[in-house]
Amino acid sequence: RREPFAPMKSRLLLLLLLTLSGGWLRYQNLDFGLPGLYRPDEEYLVSRAISFEEDLNPNFAVYPALQMYVQAAALQTRSWWNKDTRPLSEKFAAEGIHTAHLSGREVAAGFGTLTIPAIYWAASATYGPVAALASAASMTVATIHVRESKYATTDAAATFWLTLAIGAMLRVLSDGRLRYSLLAGALTGLAIATKYPSGALLAGLAFAHVGARWREGRSLWRTFRDIRPWLTLYTACVVTFLGTPYTFIDWQETVQGFEYQSGFVARGVGNPYSSWGWEWFLTRVLPDSFGPELALVLVLATLWVFLRPRLGTWSLLIFLATALVGITQSRYTFYRYIMIPLPVFLIFFGILMADLRRALMIMMPRPLAALATGLLVVVLLVPCLIRDYKLNRLLSRRDSREVALQWIGENIAPREIIAATDHGTPYGKPQARGRPRFVALASPEELRRKGVRWILSDSDILPFYSKGPTPAQRRWLETEAIMRFEVDPRKPNTPPPLFDEADAFYVPLRHGSSIKRPGPRIRIWELLPE
Repeated sequence: RREPFAPMKSRLLLLLLLTLSGGWLRYQNLDFGLPGLYRPDEEYLVSRAISFEEDLNPNFAVYPALQMYVQAAALQTRSWWNKDTRPLSEKFAAEGIHTAHLSGREVAAGFGTLTIPAIYWAASATYGPVAALASAASMTVATIHVRESKYATTDAAATFWLTLAIGAMLRVLSDGRLRYSLLAGALTGLAIATKYPSGALLAGLAFAHVGARWREGRSLWRTFRDIRPWLTLYTACVVTFLGTPYTFIDWQETVQGFEYQSGFVARGVGNPYSSWGWEWFLTRVLPDSFGPELALVLVLATLWVFLRPRLGTWSLLIFLATALVGITQSRYTFYRYIMIPLPVFLIFFGILMADLRRALMIMMPRPLAALATGLLVVVLLVPCLIRDYKLNRLLSRRDSREVALQWIGENIAPREIIAATDHGTPYGKPQARGRPRFVALASPEELRRKGVRWILSDSDILPFYSKGPTPAQRRWLETEAIMRFEVDPRKPNTPPPLFDEADAFYVPLRHGSSIKRPGPRIRIWELLPE
């Protein structure tokens, strides 16, 4: 029997405050970088979202299509509200696609905010209000979730659907009625149609149905004959198809997309600064995504639940293990992939806090036990809140590429070509419609022969994407050119900022105080005449 905690109204009020706080954190500075497009991967969804005029085929299968449809619906709804009857492609050709990117980020922030009450619902029926509120509080400030909820990509939406699906899965065990099997299948289908790796939850669902039938005293053979697990799988498949139909209808495009991606998964992209594997996950991803304090507690919470299992935890552990094997064994992975198992980690955190409260109630009065547990949750989560503040503060500042672009507009004629280091990699370069035009950096003699007068370098931060000049190029730049412009985001004599080296996003997850603004170090030289 669960111990009393607080009246329902008090719990709901606290949940409302957490949701509003989480929404504020996620909606802050969504226009970062705009009109420059400095968040990689957004273009894959946004460009397709404005292209659904003749049919709903995104002609792109590396990502499933559901979030593209959601973004398109949001854009179309806004146009209808403003009585703008132009096709979306025509509208954003005139206004600039960056306005569509902002709309996509607003949609993602909405999904991220709604995940806070979603995880409360997921945990409350099975693990009680203390665990549910602790889980919701950790979701409110989890830095990786706050950050990924600011991007017009699939991660925040997939986490939302997965969190709801986990709640339905736990109710399969505690309730067992057919409606929860159908609900779990439908929500899992929505998650898969948003991000393919969400399919890892199917392993947890299968074990949940076995566990539910075992609790009813059925044999394993009778479990296989039960219609509920098969209806769950069937519903998941149908909803996945409905959410991203051209993944199956345009099978050739899907095969090409999977072949394209499978090479990266198996071999990586040759980035020597990024890594993979269990050690990378435990020593880099977890502490960088949550901070070392909360990361350690999440590991301890997972071990605690493993050693002291209870209703539903084996299903959660199987889903967690399946998702983590996929993350750690891929040679091409990003920190943001932790968004798939994230709800499980935070539910385990809530369970640990609830168990701690129960243990403290044996040693002290109930109000003191509740106060001590609440203070511990606050102490563990405040460092995350500080990192969230630093993230939002950085995103509010002008990106180094924006500063460089303004200088280029004021000092370099529109038609002039700029030679750039590693010019084939665009992420660290200033961007604007129509200009500047970059060509490969060559010898000074060849540049003069081509009439190229200006040289740009992006460097120092994320060296795989912003390599900067080679040693030979640095030597001749000192004698053949004069530096006319420099913007360096790094603060001297500070700890090195920690980035996801595989991801071309120039905002750190840790040590945000070590940089003054997002973006790489950008320098512009003027080539001297002969």
